[in-house]
Parts: sequence; structure tokens; C-alpha cells
Amino acid sequence: MNRRQIDPEVLASDDEFVNDLAIYWYFLTLHFNATGGRQLELMTDELIDRGIQLKKYLRQGGFTYLQPMNVCVDTDTFFDVWMDADGDIQVSELYTDAD
Repeated sequence: MNRRQIDPEVLASDDEFVNDLAIYWYFLTLHFNATGGRQLELMTDELIDRGIQLKKYLRQGGFTYLQPMNVCVDTDTFFDVWMDADGDIQVSELYTDAD
């Protein structure tokens, strides 16, 4: 994870935690979207809460489209995540080292 311009609170966090948070948010979002947003309130609340947490790290890290955070799903699979100009989380498609 890129550590430029990150406050001490974020520095205290573990790179693995932020990576896992991004993975959890990503796949929760995919599941939510696949069901057309017809989920239990608990799942919706979880998605919002994780999104708020992830935004904090992305904002503090200055992750943008040109300099995204690379997220490792497993040893061969990755995606990029960043904040757009409107403050929304954006992600790339999953890719591998072979791509």
C-alpha cells in the first residue's frame, strides 16, 4: 500500500487489514449488485459501514485513478481501488499477473 500523506492513525493500521477491508467491500458490493440491491437492511448497513472505512484509507492515502491502491485477492488475482473526483469509491476489474 502506498503510504504517502497518511496520518498517524492510518499508519498504525496494518496493510493487510486495509487490503482485507477492500476485498470485503469489493465482494460485498458485487453480491449486493447481483441481487439488484434487494438485501436485508443488515447487509446494506454493512456495505455502507465498510465503504465509509475504506473511503477514509483511500482519501488519506491519496489514491486516485492515476495512482490507485493495488489490492491482492490471492497470489495471482488483483484489482485496483481509488477515490474519484466526486468522493466515490471506484474499482477496476479483477486481473492477474498474466493480464
